Parts: sequence; structure tokens; C-alpha cells
Amino acid sequence: MSLSSPPSASSASSASSASFRSSGSAGFSGTPGSPGSAGAFLGDVLRSEWTKFRSIRSIVYVLAVAFLVAGLYAFLFGTANGRAYAAAPAAERTSFDPAASAFRGLMLVQLLVGAMGALVVTSEYASGTMRTSAVVVPRRERLVIGKAVLTALVMLGCGPLLVLVSVLVSQAALASQGAPALALTDPGVPWMIVGGGLYMTAIGLYGVAMGFLLRRSAGAVSLGSFLLLLPAMAPLFPEGVARWVLTYWPTSAGGRVLALDPPIPDALSPAAGFAVLAGTVLVLLVAASALFRSRDV
Repeated sequence: MSLSSPPSASSASSASSASFRSSGSAGFSGTPGSPGSAGAFLGDVLRSEWTKFRSIRSIVYVLAVAFLVAGLYAFLFGTANGRAYAAAPAAERTSFDPAASAFRGLMLVQLLVGAMGALVVTSEYASGTMRTSAVVVPRRERLVIGKAVLTALVMLGCGPLLVLVSVLVSQAALASQGAPALALTDPGVPWMIVGGGLYMTAIGLYGVAMGFLLRRSAGAVSLGSFLLLLPAMAPLFPEGVARWVLTYWPTSAGGRVLALDPPIPDALSPAAGFAVLAGTVLVLLVAASALFRSRDV
């Protein structure tokens, strides 16, 4: 399945039209600035966005594939790391990190989460319904907020589940090879699941921002994935640049919420690292909203 393939124009148009009808004309006729109108209007936008989210199959498929990939890569990394542990000398086994098996798989899953966030936006550009959405919601920043809030709510529910799948499968694979494995009750593991869910939520919002900035699925997913994986290319950079990327690049910094080990020298704390990621995503969303308001749909 190609992540850049848009839904058919007819299905997306039907979903958009149906979602606006289901919200009711009264919900969209409130005068901006009148008491209570902003909250009611945003509620209508959220209901409309939820209908479109469920109706556009490519978005649902990408999220479903994210769960499959989380389990598959957790099994593969857990099995490979378990075999490496069994073959390692006793001196090297003391530094074995069971959490790494779950963490590595999630770094690939994030690409699908970012793609899902981008498709929330670019699917409407591809089908031509974004123009209709901009007419129905004349204050465009509310449309950006609606898509961002919906994506955040979806990922706040699905993000921790993705991390939980990765942890359970990877640790079961490690245990099957006789390697040390984590239990859900071990210190730090519940926070890793919660923190990982917050990380995935931020990546979904990052995808929304890239969708508004680039407007095309291929561009938003390709460039978005490249930027997410940039820390993996750090060995190619000069030492000073590589150290900066591994410490302060948003995905490197934000990934600290998945770490169970104590902070290493010069590394950000989990809270500080996530603040870097969240701040970057917020800046991108503000820039996306400003650009969306200033240019033609």
C-alpha cells in the first residue's frame, strides 16, 4: 500500500459532505465572537473531522498497519537481540538493555504515525474537499485546531497501545531466547509506556503540520520521514554536528521519554527532551496555521 496514494475523490467528497450535514447547519451559523459560539463551532468542527477520519480508508489503514508493524518489528528486534545476548561473552552481558528491543521498533512505527497525521490533511487536498472545508469553516485557524485536536485525541488513545504492543512482544521474544526481559511492573516501564504514548501523539501532530505546510501526501510523508530519521544518519556527520543531532534534534530529544536508564552525561532529561519535541511541533503548527490562512486553498 502506498502511503502517498490519496483516497478517491468521490469517497472523500462524500465523507466531507456527509460530515458537514451531520453537524447541522445551526452549529455552523453561529456568529463568530458571540457568547459561546467559538466553543460550539469548534465542537462542530471536531465532529466533522471525526466523521472524515473514519470515512477516509487510507488514514484508518495506515493506523492499523502501525499496530502490525509495531508487533512485527518488536518480535524481530527482540529475537535478534536475544540471540546476540546468548552469543555474547559474560562481560558484555552486564550492559544488555532489554528496553532497546522495544525502542528500535518504535522508531520505525513513528514513520507511519507521522504519515497518518499528514494524511488527515493531504487527503482533503487530494480530493478537492479542502476548499469546501475552508468555506464552511471561514476562520481557518479553527480548521487547523480541529484537525490537530482530533489527531491528538486519537493518538493519546492509540499511542500508549502501540508502545504496549512493542514492549510485550519484544520482551516475550527476548525471554524465549533466554535473555533478560522487562515486566510491566518493573520500575520505569509504566512511565515508558505513557511517555511513549505522548511521543507518538507529538509525532502525529508533526504530521498534521507537515500536511498543511506541503499539502501533498508524497512530499509531506517523504520529507517528514527524512526529518524523523535524521538522527540515524548522525555517524555520517562531523563529530560536533553528530553530537548536537543526537542530543537536541527533536526526535532524539523527545525519545528520551522512552529511556529507562539514568541520563547519560550531556543528555537531556526525559522532561526537557520532550519539551524540545513539543515546542518544535507547536512552532510548526503555528507556522502551518499562518500559511494556511494566508494562501489560496
